[in-house]
Amino acid sequence: MNPQVTVSSGGEPPVFKSVAPKLGLVTAFDGMRGIGVMMVLIGHALFRLVESWVTIVDTFFVISGFLITTLLLQEVRTTGTIKLKKFYMRRAVRLFPSVWLFVGVWLVLGVIGELAGIEGISLRGIAEDGAAAVFYIYHLVFPNGLSVIEPAVQENRYMWHLWTLSVEEWFYAVIAGTVLVCVKRRWVAQLGILMIAGFVAVGVARWFAFTGFFQDDEHMIAGVRLALLQRPDALMLGVALACANAYVTEERAQRWRSKLLIAINISVAVWLLMLNLSSGWLQKLGGPYFDYLPGGPSDFNRTEMMNHMYWFRFGHTLGALAMAFMIIGMVRYREWWLAKVLSWNPLQWIGRLSYTLYIWHALPFLIIAAVTGGAEASTTVELLRTPVMIAAAVAVSMPVYYKVELRVLKMKLRFSSEKEALDLRTGKMINVAEHLAAEDKASGDKAAEGRAES
Repeated sequence: MNPQVTVSSGGEPPVFKSVAPKLGLVTAFDGMRGIGVMMVLIGHALFRLVESWVTIVDTFFVISGFLITTLLLQEVRTTGTIKLKKFYMRRAVRLFPSVWLFVGVWLVLGVIGELAGIEGISLRGIAEDGAAAVFYIYHLVFPNGLSVIEPAVQENRYMWHLWTLSVEEWFYAVIAGTVLVCVKRRWVAQLGILMIAGFVAVGVARWFAFTGFFQDDEHMIAGVRLALLQRPDALMLGVALACANAYVTEERAQRWRSKLLIAINISVAVWLLMLNLSSGWLQKLGGPYFDYLPGGPSDFNRTEMMNHMYWFRFGHTLGALAMAFMIIGMVRYREWWLAKVLSWNPLQWIGRLSYTLYIWHALPFLIIAAVTGGAEASTTVELLRTPVMIAAAVAVSMPVYYKVELRVLKMKLRFSSEKEALDLRTGKMINVAEHLAAEDKASGDKAAEGRAES
């Protein structure tokens, strides 16, 4: 079946309309986010033992590229267009408050540390990180992999994990307008092909040990030299998957079910393998092991990297590709065994908390690590402090989630472009107008009671 098109009475070009079923609530996505953020926490606490768990970022990026693009295509089908202002307001309301608060808390700690002369706290370093974070250029100035080319700069980082938010913010800046142009001109298939071409090009470049552009120029911006380690290809793959999904009816998806499930189950094995091929624990057990990246600037040259099978050369590409197949299972075959596992309520709850937890965990992690030996701590100390660090991260994140995030998510619904939307506070689809009217009435009644009491 061909995608639906709408032709205006004025003879304007037809508008592309997806034939895929409405996405609605994908409980497995929340579950995957829950598992993913726990992997991030463990990975940041025990990096030497689980280094290749970094491919969980590829997972998040593929899901993000797929989800945002799919929702934009659904908006076109429902409303006939994409309301760009509302899209950017939803993104701003969702993303900015927690990050800005996080940066603000760090700045306060920096001032206190500077005045008290606390060793290890640099107000300048915190201010640099904060500026890079709020202007979403962290991935340009302090990118992933920075320790390989500028280890001294990396050692003075406090918000090292925020490079991922910067990458996604740039993606959000361009994707809505791009999809709007493509649906109006019926270029959705071409968009998908272009994204696949980009994904393949980045994968091939990394295979041949290219980490970015002008990577041998020490005066070039770090984020340019390490651009391909920021995983733009994972976002491209997510967009391509959404474009392909828009052409597949439910009838066709069920007709392909048996063959696709074979590929999807194989992809789970590939994904798990990529997660562990650069993990110290597997090396200790005598299993296969690949260094993730060169150890420092002296090894950072293509000749050396081509002679050494580093994990980054293949791991990010295969991990992202495996996740793309797994997304098909989560979205199209919701009775698939892994989709049901990921739909476990506790995992969904952690998934809804994941954004807050991801941002705020760095604060207690750095403090606890600093007082327990830092990066020089023994493996035993690392293992013992990990549950303490995770518990502290949850404790710090919970008040932010309930006092800031939930209020923000309520506000985000006011910028919905569709009649029905997913309420991220509860994980349920709601009628937006009815829900907001009920909440406004409840707020008005509460305010009236307060005035009466006073």
